[in-house]
Amino acid sequence: MLDRLPSSFVNHIELWLSGLGLVLIFGIPAIAGGTGLVLWRLIALIAVGVGVVHGFIFWTVRRRQRQARRQSIREIQQMLSDVLKNKLAAINMYLPEETDQELVEQELTGIRTSIEDIANEVEHLSEESLEGWKEHYSDAIDRTTDL
Repeated sequence: MLDRLPSSFVNHIELWLSGLGLVLIFGIPAIAGGTGLVLWRLIALIAVGVGVVHGFIFWTVRRRQRQARRQSIREIQQMLSDVLKNKLAAINMYLPEETDQELVEQELTGIRTSIEDIANEVEHLSEESLEGWKEHYSDAIDRTTDL
């Protein structure tokens, strides 16, 4: 439904809905007439109704945004998983074949541990882990962007 509306309206929908709410809150009582306590009760009832409708609309929009982010994260996980598995398989092919079998086993164990760690990070990618990463590396990111 929102796809058919002009982008200038959709980009500022919160403002439009708030303005419409104010028009309803003060317009209906002005048209209906009334004075004193009756007028303020009518305004209060309309304001509560507008608030409930706004709350439902904003909840729906936020829910949809969260779903879209989760879907994007799942797609990123799949892409990263595929890319990493392919790259790590290529790395595994180019490992030197040492004559010392014990050294080769130690290197392979270290590489496999690294591969498992990477795969684990990709599988547990989430909004929270991204926020944690940003927070952890924010100083380094700021220093590189200041250069």
